[in-house]
Order: sequence, then structure tokens, then C-alpha cells
Amino acid sequence: MSVFLVHGFRWARNDIRIHVVLQEVDNAAPNNLMSGDSEEAMNENFRDLYPEPMANLPPLRFIEPLNPNNEKFKYPSEPYAFVADVVMQSEDYIDVTKTMNQCQIPAAQWDAMADLRDILAKGEKIGWFVVHNGDRELAKQERLEKEEHGVRCTDNEEDAVEEKEAIELKYSKGLSEQVARLQVPTKSNGKGDATEVGRIPYGCHLIH
Repeated sequence: MSVFLVHGFRWARNDIRIHVVLQEVDNAAPNNLMSGDSEEAMNENFRDLYPEPMANLPPLRFIEPLNPNNEKFKYPSEPYAFVADVVMQSEDYIDVTKTMNQCQIPAAQWDAMADLRDILAKGEKIGWFVVHNGDRELAKQERLEKEEHGVRCTDNEEDAVEEKEAIELKYSKGLSEQVARLQVPTKSNGKGDATEVGRIPYGCHLIH
């Protein structure tokens, strides 16, 4: 499992899906923005749509919180991803204090992130987050290997898989209806740079 220390903000999954569909970002995988060419495609799309803030930002990273062993997982993917301008990655631990002290974010970059946040996820806080990202495919492979050796899923686990597949189907059918009802969001001039501790789901903790 990888550990990421990221500076940025959360972007709701449903808003990600809608953005990818409306903007026709063909190479982006809205359920996992860390996969394939998604990051490159999203950066290119953002540079076209939001040239002013993107001119003051490094190439953005899109970090996915992922706990492949979460038995209560009931969505096609996690309910949000992180849009980040600073990312540190480790397979074991990160010296949070040292990293934050070394990362002095220029005012222009901070303001650009605030502008982008107001466009994509108004109301979300900009701050430092520790994000855990497991390997769901590896977890799936381990489960299949256990079944090959005679260790099968429990009834609850099988029910959870069936429920997840049903929800994925529901999301895919309903997404086009949601997009049809929406208008393309307009940019707000408001800025906010407060870092507060809110309700943080499993796998990530706001560092303040």
C-alpha cells in the first residue's frame, strides 16, 4: 500500500464523472483518475478550460484514496479523489513535518489552486492530506487465489460483490440523466485559503 502526502482539495466522484462526460475527456477514467493516461488527459483539459489558474500551477496529480479490503465498500469507486499540486509518495512512511516545512508554496500557486477549487469543488478546503492507496487488483487476485485453494468468500462477501455490481449498473444508467439536467458550472471569483479539520473518511487525515 502506498502512502501519499498531498496538498490540494477533494473533488467529488459524481462531479468528476459529469466533467469527463460533458467535456468528452476520452482518455480519462472517471472512476480512477490515477489509471492509464487519465492524469495527462485531465491536465490537458484543464489547461484548455482554465488557462489562467493552470498557468500558475505545476502539472496536477489526481490521487485516489483506496482501501481494497474495506468490506463496507458500496460504490463503483471511492466517493472523491484529490486534486493536488504537491505530492510526496512512500511505500512505508512520510516525515510529515519535514515535508511540509520544505514545501513553501508560492502565493501565486496557492491563489491558483483556490481559483481551481472554486470552479471544481467550491466549499472544499485546501490543505495537506495523508492518503492511503491500496492495490484493488492485487486484493482481487489474492481472493481468487484463495478460492482456487478451496477458501471461498463468505455469503456476506458474495452479497457485497453482487450489491456493488448492481450499484455500478444503476450509476451507469443514471449518469446520462444527471448530465442532461445540469448546466456547465461558471467560475466564481471567491477565494478561500483556510485549512480546517472537517469530517475525513477512512484512509486520509487532514494535517494542520
